[in-house]
Amino acid sequence: MRIVACTEGSFGKLEPFSLEMIAAARGAGVAGDEVVAFFAGQELEPAIANLGAADRLVAASAGNAELIAAESYARLLRDTVAAEEPDLVLVPYSANGLDVAGDLAARTGWPLVSYVNEIRRDGDRLTVVAQVYGGKILAECSVPLPAILMVNPGAFAEAERRAVDASKVQHSDATAVVAEGKVRLVGVDVPSYDSVDLTTAERIVCVGRGIGDEASIDIARGLADILGAEIAGSRPVVDSGWLPKVRQVGKSGQKVKPKLYLALGVSGAPEHLEGMSKSDLIIAVNTDPKAPIFNVAHFGATCDLFDLVANLSERLQAASGR
Repeated sequence: MRIVACTEGSFGKLEPFSLEMIAAARGAGVAGDEVVAFFAGQELEPAIANLGAADRLVAASAGNAELIAAESYARLLRDTVAAEEPDLVLVPYSANGLDVAGDLAARTGWPLVSYVNEIRRDGDRLTVVAQVYGGKILAECSVPLPAILMVNPGAFAEAERRAVDASKVQHSDATAVVAEGKVRLVGVDVPSYDSVDLTTAERIVCVGRGIGDEASIDIARGLADILGAEIAGSRPVVDSGWLPKVRQVGKSGQKVKPKLYLALGVSGAPEHLEGMSKSDLIIAVNTDPKAPIFNVAHFGATCDLFDLVANLSERLQAASGR
């Protein structure tokens, strides 16, 4: 079986989840199967330097494009699929992948399963476990091959970073494809993280919609102060204007890996889990026992978060002599 694992790069860097796609492909295959990494980005070097865990690398680069739009990426991937004739294509669940996976499925007629957490080989079929209803339910699906799977970042460990042998690299210039596309990059608006860099924080207290309102965040701030932690929020909290964008954790925010991640009233949508599931210790508090956050939490409580925070703050203050 031949497996194409899609990887991504932008602004001259390889997206970290690219290595997870290689690991997922290895897990889906058996001895003798071939894993082909597909890469499309501004520069070729990051892919060559890191994707050696794949058997081969098929790469397209466009030096004048900091970010290759999904339309152009999809066209380049279709050409690769036509040439490689794979049995399985793995696409990351990313802003780019959401467009690319659907495009490829529509044009090939192959089945597509999204939000995939697990992949198991079952003869000439695959058994996959995927999230549905925002991650509250895990569905086990039997998938015939050829197929396309959109894999959740964070579901698989990263493959080993190593260079690709030059003899295993097939490179093409994507400049013309990008120029012919109807979608063009006009600009990128990235928040300034000079004041807050959650990626370096050892402790984070994150609040979700369960906090209720902006004023209630103060109780979480008090706990964060006692713990020496940064305060953060899920996307609904940031979209409501309760916290600034620089404090958002998740797919469209910052991706963090602190020693302690305390989630208060966070449901745990796939987009949020992508940004924090690799934290060393995750403690979740949510009154809904079926909240997806508990799928990644090391410890969890279904009590009222305000009661827990008040009592925990009191005990920590007493222990520290404050």
